[in-house]
Amino acid sequence: MTTGVRQLAITADDFGASARVNAAVLRCARDGVLTGTSWMAAGDAADAALALARGLPQLAIGVHLTCVLGRAVLPPRLVPDLVDVEGRFPPSPTRQGLRLAASAASRIQLRDELRAQIERCLGAGYRPRHLDAHLDFQVHPAVFPVIAALAREYDIAAVRIPRDPLVAALAFDRRHAARKLCEAAIFAVLCRRAVVVASSFGLRVADRVYGHHQTGAVNEAYALEVIRGLPAGVSELYCHPGAADGRDDEIAALVSPHVRAACDAAGILRRHYDG
Repeated sequence: MTTGVRQLAITADDFGASARVNAAVLRCARDGVLTGTSWMAAGDAADAALALARGLPQLAIGVHLTCVLGRAVLPPRLVPDLVDVEGRFPPSPTRQGLRLAASAASRIQLRDELRAQIERCLGAGYRPRHLDAHLDFQVHPAVFPVIAALAREYDIAAVRIPRDPLVAALAFDRRHAARKLCEAAIFAVLCRRAVVVASSFGLRVADRVYGHHQTGAVNEAYALEVIRGLPAGVSELYCHPGAADGRDDEIAALVSPHVRAACDAAGILRRHYDG
């Protein structure tokens, strides 16, 4: 998805995870530059999130599909290969990824569970604008084809593929460089494959996605740096407002008048990336 105009989708993940996250997302959409959010169907405050969002029709809502570090929507007896007896997914993406790669039965259960999460959003009166997954697990080779097929089935136009430019990430913040290099090498392979699959299903993806290497540490300086160097095309910046205890730099960045002014001065169109 490439265009001569610089377009930026600014997305908050984990909507519905808690009342605090819900309040942060709503504030950043109402008073700041947030254009979209990814909703967790089994979050502790999932129903409240969608009820509150009715007052912000400009906020694009997608589904933050969850199959690690969270709860299932379906009862454990229907997805026994994915969850424990209490219906919780394992916290380790590696463990869940190996299970899904090795077991066709687990992939069938995954499809049913993710379908149930999408159906819960539809049942609340929202048509999802995009799909992504908790911990960016959507690009796992056993998971992305399932998500792409569901996006096509439910006429959801866009999926997130976290192609975060490594050079820009390291230029801004060289802390945790080893982790970022390793992460970039793994995700480069996964994302290339996901782009091919997305194209085969006719799905839209952003040209680049910022925030993956900076997860948990998006602040005003980082947002301004992204805006300053934003290339032509459709980009996404995602973050997690409401996740921090105490001072929340992500909320501060999203409601910053300097960030809004920088977008306006640069002629950047803030929008969602589903077209």
